[in-house]
Amino acid sequence: MAITRYENLTVNRVVNTTNSIGQYTTTLTEWFITRGLIASVANSLLIAERYRVYSDLVNITLQYTPNAKELVDNQNLYSIFWRNADWRITNARETDDRMKVILLCYRNDPATPV
Repeated sequence: MAITRYENLTVNRVVNTTNSIGQYTTTLTEWFITRGLIASVANSLLIAERYRVYSDLVNITLQYTPNAKELVDNQNLYSIFWRNADWRITNARETDDRMKVILLCYRNDPATPV
């Protein structure tokens, strides 16, 4: 059985725009601060011919609230800041009794030359 622990999280709104010369920009603004149950942290490394790609996954469980429902309904508009990194939501599940929301989040570091 995995060890789980409560940790502080910051939920950010994600806004994707283009600037005046056509470059894509991503802006994160703080939405709210909460505590979530963190479990199943998984780190992986893929070594291609020229690059190393580091990927991380984590399960975050939140209490079912109107804000958590908004996260489930619009996953692409939000990110979670935890351990000094920005985590994106890849999968969200509501429990059958609507007491909790389980988020599967990922973080990709930039590709690193070998």
